[in-house]
Amino acid sequence: MPIINVDLNQRRYPIIVGPDVLGRLGQKLNRLVRKGQLVVFYDAQVYALHRRRIRTQLKGLKGNVQEMVVPIGERAKSAAVLSKIYAFLFDEKISRSDFILACGGGVTTDLIGYAAATTLRGIRWGIVSTTLLGMADAAIGGKTGINHPRGKNLIGSFWQPSFVLCDTSFLKTLPARQLIAGLGEVVKYGGLLGDRMLAVVEKYLAQDNLYHEKFLSKLIHLSASYKAGIVAKDERESGLRMLLNLGHTFAHAVENAAGYGRLLHGEAVILGLLAVVELSCRLKPRRAKYLADYSRIINQMVRMIPYRKINCEKALTAMQLDKKRAGTAHRFVLLDKPGRAFISREVSPLLIKSSIENMLNVYKTEGGMDAPNLSR
Repeated sequence: MPIINVDLNQRRYPIIVGPDVLGRLGQKLNRLVRKGQLVVFYDAQVYALHRRRIRTQLKGLKGNVQEMVVPIGERAKSAAVLSKIYAFLFDEKISRSDFILACGGGVTTDLIGYAAATTLRGIRWGIVSTTLLGMADAAIGGKTGINHPRGKNLIGSFWQPSFVLCDTSFLKTLPARQLIAGLGEVVKYGGLLGDRMLAVVEKYLAQDNLYHEKFLSKLIHLSASYKAGIVAKDERESGLRMLLNLGHTFAHAVENAAGYGRLLHGEAVILGLLAVVELSCRLKPRRAKYLADYSRIINQMVRMIPYRKINCEKALTAMQLDKKRAGTAHRFVLLDKPGRAFISREVSPLLIKSSIENMLNVYKTEGGMDAPNLSR
């Protein structure tokens, strides 16, 4: 597949998607790490399964290579884990001529990217993305950060990587639950891109193999291409990039209310999309006929994620600290139809609450119905 470029002028960087693209890592690093050392961070799962493959690509480097393993899961995006990363970097006498490599999924790239952004006011970094959620979304665009007990991603920075490698062969070892969570972001892009992408999503879901590499590569490429184009036009989310938050205002509130780690981020996004369709239709009922097929796909995804009890009031409280607010007003990305998203700044609190309630009712009835069949 062709290389996708995030065109930010002098900070332009490539996203490379496909099977066995990890073989390009050594060449990339040889260009970028000529004088300093390389510091590699693995999430624990990637270290256990793939460290030998990654280390093979590092053998030709001239400088020193240091390694650290970080925990997996949303709880790793914490001040406590970040402090350990800082200590490791300072112990290794990190300098601005050095380079940081993050190997893992969205949690790892958020965490390590923020460490790179804030150490010595900015260390260059690159990404080997190993999950569907990371390849389709989280590794792209330079958003980095950690969570706070009051809310998700409330502490963070924009810090663009030098490259993103998405080797789809890593997905063969991804647990089914994580793969399905990644589909949450993919289905989000279906809502933003419209029929062209949703047709691929439907064909993918209709066949029996969730690990079908050609379908996954196509879905990643479509998602990453769309996001790269948006980021190039609006790097710091002052306007157009806000559309990429489709489903996320609800999703972040649901994650908080459930307790971090009990739902994967992509699982919460699926629920967030369910609430988006509900709210879009409540604001303008005629949208229902245009969103019916999209709603059906989302409901199919809801049945594939595990059920967790979520309190509506807790979700509403968590929403008060959502970083996408403008003053005290919430900003929701909604849909007229797939492929036509818009931002609404004036939504009645009663409509917000009723949309969450409906989403939770559907989730309670259908959540987890198909999940047991997908254990791996």
